[in-house]
Amino acid sequence: MEQRHSPDGPPPDEREPIRSPWLFAVLLVIVLAGTPVWYPTGLIEPLVFGVPLWFAIAVLSTLAFAGFTSWICLRRWNLAEPAEETAVGNGNVR
Repeated sequence: MEQRHSPDGPPPDEREPIRSPWLFAVLLVIVLAGTPVWYPTGLIEPLVFGVPLWFAIAVLSTLAFAGFTSWICLRRWNLAEPAEETAVGNGNVR
């Protein structure tokens, strides 16, 4: 029997994000990009909207991390069991 899934949901073999190593790689890159250890100690300039550049990058990285994590939870994490999906597809929902 062929298993169906929604076009915007994860493939049937990737029901949980932990099975996708690329998700962890993206999260690691976002965290490393936002870590201010890459900048010299005491760096104040250049300023972006009145704050040091490293701070602006850290804030943007935090927002990217939160957004990507939310996307993982909303689009990649499928909590429905295969039996539940089959019941919904066949119209056998109580």
